[in-house]
Amino acid sequence: MSLCPGYKQVDAFGPDDEYEDEEEVSYVTLDLGSVEPSLLPSSASYRLIGLDTPTPFLQLSGTVLKGQHESLLGTELLFGDGKDTSADRSKRTVAYLASTKQRVCFKEVRLQPKGEGKEKDKEPPAEEDNGRHALDRTTGKQAPPPRKKRTKKKKRKMAPRGRTHQSQRGKATEKEKERRSRLTMLTMTTRR
Repeated sequence: MSLCPGYKQVDAFGPDDEYEDEEEVSYVTLDLGSVEPSLLPSSASYRLIGLDTPTPFLQLSGTVLKGQHESLLGTELLFGDGKDTSADRSKRTVAYLASTKQRVCFKEVRLQPKGEGKEKDKEPPAEEDNGRHALDRTTGKQAPPPRKKRTKKKKRKMAPRGRTHQSQRGKATEKEKERRSRLTMLTMTTRR
């Protein structure tokens, strides 16, 4: 007997030969952007998290990168080292591996604890140490000094059109009078 009409209870599935296992392999290239190329070989391990999500993350030796999927206009061909592993670079061969139409572009991000992101007034701690600056995690070289925080300039209040400030009232310049007369001449000629 079944709980729902039209369905029946199955005690056991048939033999595994009846089912087909298909494996689909797709290749995606990873664009690391501004990451220093010397960082890649020095990284003993990496973590790639959420490749099938809209925003995958990659961790290379303490550097965290956030990715975004992009569809390519064309097809990107992927090649690997050929069977002939000669020491001479000019005689090396390459072999076709696969092609792809997707790329994941990564940018470096800085992770912050959950509480710090909401506080706007808190200024980040200075990374200076006795006049020496910290190392840039992307390049591994000395980082430039941090920039000072910009301040907003106060906007000046402008007088409404056709009027001048009190200090300039009555001091209409010759240029202003000339401009007004041109405007009246222009309106007269367009009305005809």
